[in-house]
Amino acid sequence: MATEKVAAAAAAPVSNKIPLLSLISYFGFAVGQCFSFGLVGTFILFFYTDILKISPVAASVIFLIARVWDAVHDPLFAGIIDSLNLKRGKYRPFLGFMPFVLFVITVLAFMSIDGSMTTKCVYAGVTYILWGTLYAISDLPFWSMTTVMSDAPQERAKAATCAMLGVNAGIGLAMTIFPYLTSFFAEGRADQGYLPAVMVLMGIGVVLMLNGFFHTKEAVRPQGEAAKVTLLQTFKVVSRNKPLFIILAIFFMNLFTNIAGNFYIYFFEGVYPPAMYEYCLRAYYRP
Repeated sequence: MATEKVAAAAAAPVSNKIPLLSLISYFGFAVGQCFSFGLVGTFILFFYTDILKISPVAASVIFLIARVWDAVHDPLFAGIIDSLNLKRGKYRPFLGFMPFVLFVITVLAFMSIDGSMTTKCVYAGVTYILWGTLYAISDLPFWSMTTVMSDAPQERAKAATCAMLGVNAGIGLAMTIFPYLTSFFAEGRADQGYLPAVMVLMGIGVVLMLNGFFHTKEAVRPQGEAAKVTLLQTFKVVSRNKPLFIILAIFFMNLFTNIAGNFYIYFFEGVYPPAMYEYCLRAYYRP
């Protein structure tokens, strides 16, 4: 009798299965969001030094301040977002309005302004740090959606896999398409076509992200004490969990890898001719 019950349960349809359309749309949200990450993560330093004309030292200081702030705001915002339990969902509401926020801040980050060197440095610092802050507010609920799209571990793993594939695809596509877009818009522009290229790519990204918002849903709603986690509880968990603290420290130290990666664009541009430069850039950032 027990064996029959187990067999019947195994044969029964899975009620918490994530629809294929939701998985594809979730993948698309990751692609669109990572258009922003790929653009800023790879091309912003070149934009600062060669178009905005601020010194590499000033740009490096901006990056260092931003990375320190990242180490502070990531657990801070994670605790705040996790403590929310809105009527329309715990994480999904962020997916509805953050695409527009990311579009605006990414465009502002690549806007070439006139002014003194101090003005340009302040503008670059404010927009870059604000971009990182707003990106985290978008990224945290996006990844947290994997925990509420289904309560089945296998289905959650599918969602996380789609998200990771979307991240790699978004970064790779941004790095591949953006040089062609800048070349297309570059004629007669002092910013070498950066601003319109960013607007076009991020416009596509907004469409992909909104599609992800409309075709995903929270199937699991935390109840009781599980519905709210205070910020203090988050910090206590980190302080008491030594392996987790080490992992967070490693992520923080990863900033040196990111800084080094920003210099590859200079190497490719300075050593190779234009055609080979674009080929090397695409090869290096291929997912």
